[in-house]
Amino acid sequence: MRLAKGKEIIQFNREQAEKIGRELERFYIKSGIPLGGTLKFDSWNYVKMIASRFSVVSVFLPMKDKELGALLYHTKEISYMLVNSAIPQANRNFAYCHEIYHAMNPGKILLKYGMDMYLDLDYQDSEEEKKANAFAGCLLMPEEKTREVYREIQSKTDFMPEIAARMAEYFGAPFIAAAIRIFELELCNDAGELERLLNFRKDDIYELYEKCWLNTEYLEPTGRNQFQALKYLMREQAERLVEENLLSRRDAEYILKKLESLYGEIGDSL
Repeated sequence: MRLAKGKEIIQFNREQAEKIGRELERFYIKSGIPLGGTLKFDSWNYVKMIASRFSVVSVFLPMKDKELGALLYHTKEISYMLVNSAIPQANRNFAYCHEIYHAMNPGKILLKYGMDMYLDLDYQDSEEEKKANAFAGCLLMPEEKTREVYREIQSKTDFMPEIAARMAEYFGAPFIAAAIRIFELELCNDAGELERLLNFRKDDIYELYEKCWLNTEYLEPTGRNQFQALKYLMREQAERLVEENLLSRRDAEYILKKLESLYGEIGDSL
């Protein structure tokens, strides 16, 4: 990422800090997570439960397009969040938090087309996408805890790439997102260090993780596939609608076949 782009993102996040803070408060109240708490991505049931509190069914699927982070299909009653499990775990976590923001705040595009598409760590220029990214960074790396972890790591090393890597691993966040969060909170203000972090490539980050004895699993995809669980859910809902004479048997079967067809187009096997 270019330095100018990184600075622009950091400045935007600082300017939006108060608004994003209110959205975070809404999230914590509705999710039941203590204020400033972190999400537990090691429990699939927990992640699904949190999403359901925002009328979202979250599903992890490996997708053919490795640049696609997540898709959010939005309706008045319920939304379906398809998160790409073929991208690194840390990026997948960020994508989930990004789409939670859109589920809480459906913008013009989502309301008009019924779908939001998040490209993996692609910091787009639209204001809604920038807000969703800022929210995701804050949710993954809560301010108070981020400051505490930063101080602890800095007491052991002043090598900024190592600090960013250790923070990213601690929170299960992407390396670049951790770098942006550090500068957003003004924990470091050295533009040279920011430029160095933003220039780290995938191989550089992996090598850094290994040198620092960090968990490289965050840099790898899980390939978690919950399509069968989604099919069971959709079939149950279709059966209920058929029984209530709100949907014909023929239409129910058509919808389920379309679901299979959609998965055939976007799904992948790892």
